[in-house]
Parts: sequence; structure tokens; C-alpha cells
Amino acid sequence: MKKKVLSMLLAGAMVLGLTACAEGGSMAPTAEAPTAEAPAAEAPAATDDASEEAPAAGTTITVMASQDWVEDSEQELGKKFEEETGIHVDYQIVPADQYQDLLLTRLNAGEGPDIWGAQSGFALKTTYNVQENAVDLSGEPWMSAYSPFSAEQTGVDGVNYGLTYYDTTTDYYMVYNKKLFDAAGAKVPTTFEELKDTCDKLIASGVTPIYEPMADGWHLLMLWTGNGQVCDKLEPGIIDKLNKNETTFAENDNMKLMVDQLNEMAQSGYFGDNYMSDEFADAEGYMASGEFAICCLKPGSIKKIVESDQNTAGYTEDDFGLFLLPILDNQYLNIHPTGPSRFIYSGSPNIEAAKQYLAFLLEKDNVQYLIDNAADVENLPVEVGQTPEYSQTTLDFLSQYDDEHSGMVLQDVVLYFNEQWMDINADLAAMFIGDMTSEQVLEQLDERRAQLAQAAGDENW
Repeated sequence: MKKKVLSMLLAGAMVLGLTACAEGGSMAPTAEAPTAEAPAAEAPAATDDASEEAPAAGTTITVMASQDWVEDSEQELGKKFEEETGIHVDYQIVPADQYQDLLLTRLNAGEGPDIWGAQSGFALKTTYNVQENAVDLSGEPWMSAYSPFSAEQTGVDGVNYGLTYYDTTTDYYMVYNKKLFDAAGAKVPTTFEELKDTCDKLIASGVTPIYEPMADGWHLLMLWTGNGQVCDKLEPGIIDKLNKNETTFAENDNMKLMVDQLNEMAQSGYFGDNYMSDEFADAEGYMASGEFAICCLKPGSIKKIVESDQNTAGYTEDDFGLFLLPILDNQYLNIHPTGPSRFIYSGSPNIEAAKQYLAFLLEKDNVQYLIDNAADVENLPVEVGQTPEYSQTTLDFLSQYDDEHSGMVLQDVVLYFNEQWMDINADLAAMFIGDMTSEQVLEQLDERRAQLAQAAGDENW
């Protein structure tokens, strides 16, 4: 029997390389109905260190995160946490294009927030100096429920410093409107040429093909990296060569073709007229309005589209499906088990209160509350007895792919890539308006990788 990506997803824990996926698979149990208010929390698990003092009532902890990293339902849980403990949670949400610079400024000045957010993965050591700026969480009681792979991604040298509080069990895929496709005579594309034909037919029918929100400065690059796993399939060993500095992005024809194809999509009008100013927060609404037919979103966003006030056509969840964007004719599922994670600042005067907050988030009822009330969260990388909320659309889509037809996204496997995420997005935007060529985009990427590698003392550079 083939090892299925679906089985790994339902198991609730990601394992590096996909080689440890459980065989077979069964349907996820039906999730409980959303509750009207945040659940009452059980008492936080006690730590083994009796010398640690309990946080005093009236304490305030700050949680600093990038835009879209903190769900509204988590903030509701934060209110419940305060009711139960007397500890107030101050959420400091920063625009995505400003977040990393502001966080690094605060960390470097020794003024970090009590809890700070960052993408898990390679950059924790090289960019955020997590070994100095975060607290060792390896001994926390919730570690036994935390996905081992997530712990590897939030850790350095076998020590875990963080908690991935994000649905890493699915990635972003292309959500599409089946009714708009049918009306245009378009089909789900599996090659780049078919994608162009589909988009041309949608335009001819009066529909803008793809909603691409570029104003936030982070979304566009996923159209590349979410299909980048095909490069290692077409050219086995390319990732290893990039990480050993034996080749560069600019030298690779497949990487250049992918960037060129993104540019062709923009120049062909597939993103519409206002993509430079479009914002991610408006994605579900525009998809619900029927003005756009496709958007790169998490599968759970389909529920938000259907529930949007702009859904005047009466679309149901069955009217939407998922497909892979066939940049470079990609048909390999993108696996992205890293994501926004929480770290406790090592210089915080409220370390015990911050630990108590993380433990509170991982109590069973609170995990379930987030799953039930955050539409784009279908599960979390923990196992506390929660019921995942995978839709049938998600299950049907993922069941098409086994481990031979899946791969890790570029930012999870290529060193010194994720650290420059916003810069690469800016370069792609510059290419779209004619200020840069695809060659220059890749050369700039390589130059920044070299700088980051040298700063990290990487002997391959």
C-alpha cells in the first residue's frame, strides 16, 4: 500500500522527508460544533521546579506577532486566560512588511516582548539568535503532546525553544470557484500551458482569474516556493548543491523559468489591474463576490469565503475546489510543516506567566476552540485529543498524493532563503513593473544568501 500524505496529515504530526508517514489512512472524525464562547480552562499543568514562583495577578504579558499570525479566536482565549489567572495578554500585531525589522531591533536592544513570533526553521539560529533570545522549553509538560518534527523546527541543536501555534498540517493551495470555471468552459490545469488557457477563458467570460494580494509584501512568493519542490524532482540533488554553495539560483534554468512564468502571469493580466495594492485580508471577500476565480489560500478559507457577506450568489463549500498551481508544470504536493511559532524572550521579567500562557493554549478544550472557531485552522501540530476539522474537499484533494508525489517547499529546505522573504517579494514586484529582470531577481537572492551565510560563519561560503 502506498504511503499517503493524507495519513500523515490525519496523524497530526509531520515527519521530515515524508519517509516516516503512516501507511494507509482513515477519515478524520467530524469536528464538534463551534461553541459560543471560549471554554473554561483546566488548571495549567504544574512544572517540576517547585522553586519557580507563580505569576502574580495583575501581570501583563506582551505577545508580539506579524499580521495574520494571531487568530481572533486566540484573542478570545486570551480574555479567558485573564479571567482564570489574572494575567492580562497584550497582543501587539505588526504589519507584515515591518515586523521582522521591528522585532530584531527590539531583540538586539535587549527590549524584546515577553513572547515573540517567528517562522520556525533555519532562520531561528542565523537571524533571531534563538539560543540567546529565547527560553529553553524542552522541559515543559506539553512537550509530550507537541509534534516531534515541529519541535525540531522550533529548536536548535536538540533544544526546543518554541511552539508552532499554526496549522502546519496543510499548506496554501489554489482555491478555485467551480461554477466560474464551468461557466467559462475552463478546466483545472495541470501544466503551465493549460493554466494560461484556463486564465484566458476566465478573462473572456468577464472574470479576473487570480486574486494576488501583493500589498502585504509576503503572499506572492508562495506561488513560486509552493511549487519549488518540482525542481528537486526534475534535477535531483539541486537542493543539496544550493546548500553546499556548489551552484546558485541564477545558474539554474528551472529556477529562472519559474520566475519568468510568474512574470508572464502578471503581464498577461491574470492578476487583474490592482494586484499591487490588493490586500490579503480582502481575499475571501473577493473570492465570495465572484469577481475572481482563483486564490492561493489555506483549504479552511473556503468556509470563510462561503460565510462572507459578499457571497451574494449563494455559493456553498461544494462550489469550491483545490488544485496545484502548475508553475514549471508542477504536480507535486507542497509540504510545509514549519510556520509562525511562539518564543519566550530570555530577558523577560514574566517568563513564568508566559509559560503558563503557552500551556493554557495547548489544553484540549482550548485547542478545540481554536479549530472550531478559526475557519482557516483545521488542526494544530499537537495531539491532546482534539478533533480535526478537515473538510471533505481537503481530504479528497490530499488523497491524490503519496510521498512520491510530494515535496518540501523551498524555504524549508534551502538555507538562507526564508530570512529574505520580504526582499524577494519586493524584487518580484520590481520585475513585474519592469525595474528588474528575472536574472537580476535571482542574482540578488544569491547575493543576500552569500551575505547571510558569511554572517553565520558557514564554511561553504
